[in-house]
Amino acid sequence: MTRAKVRGVWWNRPANGPSDPERLQAIADWCETLAPTEQGVGFRRAIEELDFGAGADPAMQKAARQWIALLADSGAFESAAIAMIPRSAIYTCGRLADCEFVAEIMLHDGSAAHSRFAQCLSMSLLAALMRALAVQLTETHVLAPN
Repeated sequence: MTRAKVRGVWWNRPANGPSDPERLQAIADWCETLAPTEQGVGFRRAIEELDFGAGADPAMQKAARQWIALLADSGAFESAAIAMIPRSAIYTCGRLADCEFVAEIMLHDGSAAHSRFAQCLSMSLLAALMRALAVQLTETHVLAPN
């Protein structure tokens, strides 16, 4: 599969009508505050915010959402978080000496963001993803001709 095709089969934009970078930033901040026992709530919210974009197969969208929900519901939070990252993105993550988790995600267009204060790795990845999408939206809006 070519890189262009890979990019086209996964999340590539926020859902729920007009995109709002501030809302995505707020969700990222919220994800960082969640305790490890609240990771499932974070995934449910994040899944609602992401969309595959125009032309995506609805059956594929439903299957992907169910798969991620199943991973999260079974406690495979890190696997669920990695499954939510677009396949064309670059990411890194880890734990610092102060026991806070960090993650950085760079989307295929170069939009990048990080998370620094999460209490668990999966929420750090989700926060970084939400912020990267917010950066992407902001840059797209700024660069788009009026």
